Amino acid sequence: MTLDQYLSSAGAPTAAEFGSKVGISEASISRIRKGGQNVSRDIMLRIIAASGDKVTADGLVQERAA
Repeated sequence: MTLDQYLSSAGAPTAAEFGSKVGISEASISRIRKGGQNVSRDIMLRIIAASGDKVTADGLVQERAA
């Protein structure tokens, strides 16, 4: 699942709430969702963990390629 799909799903946190859980800004979450920001391994692992493993590494790579 991509980050965009996760954050667009019912019951998902807002971008601001999710960014706070991950430890990055809402603006960074927005850029990652749009494929406009590279994601370090550390941030990738924190996004996956904060989503309860719903967002996948493949999903994050798909967003970057889009």
